[in-house]
Amino acid sequence: HSRVPVESIPFLTLFLPTQNGEDPFHQATGKSLRRFRELATTHTYNRGNILFYQGNRPMGLYFICSGRVKITKENCGGRSQIVRIVNAPNLLGDRAFFAKKPYACTGEVMEESRICFLEVRHFWDIFGQDHEMLRLLIQSFAQKLGSAEEYMHCLTACTVKARIARYLLATSEKLSSSSAQKDEFILQESRTELAQIIGTMPEVVSRSLAGFSSAGWIAIEDRRVHIKDKQHLSEVSCPHNLPD
Repeated sequence: HSRVPVESIPFLTLFLPTQNGEDPFHQATGKSLRRFRELATTHTYNRGNILFYQGNRPMGLYFICSGRVKITKENCGGRSQIVRIVNAPNLLGDRAFFAKKPYACTGEVMEESRICFLEVRHFWDIFGQDHEMLRLLIQSFAQKLGSAEEYMHCLTACTVKARIARYLLATSEKLSSSSAQKDEFILQESRTELAQIIGTMPEVVSRSLAGFSSAGWIAIEDRRVHIKDKQHLSEVSCPHNLPD
């Protein structure tokens, strides 16, 4: 059991003091945050660890403090398909938790991740009467619904090539800041994983990446990508967001 890094948990950051020291929600949430820190447990998980399985009943709510988790669903043939990838900081398993339904998907850790867990009984004891917290949860659900709707529109309105271009640009924006060279990053997903996220086949992903490389828009070696012509890549990219 370790202290929860609240500053890395979504929407709870709104309860932290502002730069001038003011905490707009301290009267409503001070006690809630203290109890949360006391009762939530935090663990470090390695790649391949399963947080929950499709069909299991939720026992609590997960908060991803660092790392990534892929959400997969078995199709009728028994094969797993990536539904989305959840990046820190974020909630996980919230739909099943609040619907009181079994998990519709499996949550698998993609890289070393620090995740905290709050049991059902503790959640309602802490936040059941916290109206500000519940309002922020509703806001979080609305944002997720909006993202899901935008992704569905992306799948129907944009070509695979456009979706891959969008993925490269979005990934570059997130990851190249940690690289020594601007617009250069390491693809964190395999070709198969990327194909599942995009909604296509691995060979189509490989052909599209090769096409971008031949056009001089990107340079790619193994999983290292360097975006050389952002303008042309942007012109062919899908304007809608892929799942985060």
